[in-house]
Amino acid sequence: MQPSEDESSRILFALVNAAAGSYRHYQVTFWGQLILGLLYSFGYFDSRIAGFVLGFVMPVFWITLTYRYVFVKAKENIRLPFPKWMQKNPGNTLVIVVDTVFLALIWTMVLSGLYDARWVKILFTVIFPILTLSMLRNLIIYPFSDKEEENEQEDGQNNDGES
Repeated sequence: MQPSEDESSRILFALVNAAAGSYRHYQVTFWGQLILGLLYSFGYFDSRIAGFVLGFVMPVFWITLTYRYVFVKAKENIRLPFPKWMQKNPGNTLVIVVDTVFLALIWTMVLSGLYDARWVKILFTVIFPILTLSMLRNLIIYPFSDKEEENEQEDGQNNDGES
């Protein structure tokens, strides 16, 4: 049994709020990812499980939350700073899948020992996840405006100019 669309949205918003819904939540998540990512990258705990969680699971989690948040907000007719194709399916899902596959390829090489450069670990356990988390936080605080209000304002300006 699949959850309803409304239930999925509630779960999404609960996860978004827990991760970056308030400045305090965002700071805890930000510093946790930064500190743990750096500790892993510099070999303070060299565990494949830690690398997998910090470099693959968490970034995929932030990516999924960010782009699904965009998808849900776009369905509510809220103007977003994203291309239209990313605001609806299949584009939204495609971005998530492509990012996930890319991360899976990188972490397969890193965790298998094929490529073990420190800068790659820092990039994918610290920089990429923090950028994605920050993008999610910025979407939450972004001054959204309804498309309908914007259209009404444009119509009002056009009518004033024609008099």
